[in-house]
Amino acid sequence: MTNRWLLPENIADVLPGKSDLVELLRREILDLFKSYGYELVMPPMLEYIESLLTATGSDMDLQTFKLVDQLSGRTMGLRADMTTQVSRIDAHLLNRKNIARLCYTGTTVQTRVVPGIFSREQLQAGAEIYGHHGIEADIEIVQLMMKSLHLAKLGPITLDVSHAGLLKDILDKKHLSAEDISEVYRFLQAKDRTGLERLMTSWDAVAKDTILSLLNLSGDANDVLERAKKVLPPSTVCDQVLQDLEKFCSGVQSSSIDMKLNIDLADLDGFQYHTGILCAAYVNDYPVAIARGGRYDQVGQAFGRSRPATGFSVDLLALAGLSSRTVITKAIMAPWVASASLKQAIATLRSKGEVVIESFSGHEHNESTMICDRQLVLHNENWQVVPK
Repeated sequence: MTNRWLLPENIADVLPGKSDLVELLRREILDLFKSYGYELVMPPMLEYIESLLTATGSDMDLQTFKLVDQLSGRTMGLRADMTTQVSRIDAHLLNRKNIARLCYTGTTVQTRVVPGIFSREQLQAGAEIYGHHGIEADIEIVQLMMKSLHLAKLGPITLDVSHAGLLKDILDKKHLSAEDISEVYRFLQAKDRTGLERLMTSWDAVAKDTILSLLNLSGDANDVLERAKKVLPPSTVCDQVLQDLEKFCSGVQSSSIDMKLNIDLADLDGFQYHTGILCAAYVNDYPVAIARGGRYDQVGQAFGRSRPATGFSVDLLALAGLSSRTVITKAIMAPWVASASLKQAIATLRSKGEVVIESFSGHEHNESTMICDRQLVLHNENWQVVPK
């Protein structure tokens, strides 16, 4: 007989201690976003599937839990990502002409475990800028990403940068099948030269040389940029990509944020979704990127309103699990006594932000993640806080 209290595979409770850290990071990150002028939005957990999967690839379709709406009979989905929801809000509900800075946090669930990630549930936090084509928006988003990660005190962070524009330009001209496009991506990720050469047998020499050149363009950002200028076949798109990367790296490096900056032009995770700069942040002892971001100018077009857009997201549950921070709550222990003056003293302390735990008779040793280092005692008919 199955134990009723067992949770589904790769779904877990967040217990006291870690939950306090998750909530602390959530508050601090949202405050950070607000300090930059980002407005908080709260998309619904459920949407009709047509809206939820707009502008996303087949992978997101497979990762989305689906159910039938009993009211309309239509198929609904539990969100596996929040980016398209925020794009819908910008395109249809806010409909602003100028720049919109939006942020969000909320639970997402996926049907399967993503390789390297050990939970099907995430508490996603992110920030998006809509309405600006310039590289300044990408730099601001990465500043927010890195500052959010530094709040968790993760240790050394490596930021890998790439650009979807070059590959996208080539593949758009080839009119490939979805299967072939996925193969190109897979071979690039694996740096599989043989597989790429086999797939590109009938391609023109310039397209082949460009894609094969990407395999060797990884490492220190400044070094890769210098090598890329020498080995990439010249074109209008290539020149723009290199200009974008140069401006972006210069802006990020001048921000004085502690990190190692790399470029890997073959790391194009999500290239079907993104259109420009892509970023992935890595830390020690975590097999995949802890945060990802990038430009996705075409998502709004799927909602009927094309808007330049760039943003990033991070899973707060994973972030808390990697964080070296600890949350220690100091509390005051008070007796449970039918005394008006005691109740008033407790209320006054709580109004000042203190945690006061009233001890029930027979349970003097309170088991909790909170440390009761003080107590309320009656002294000369006045309730006073003294060390415990």
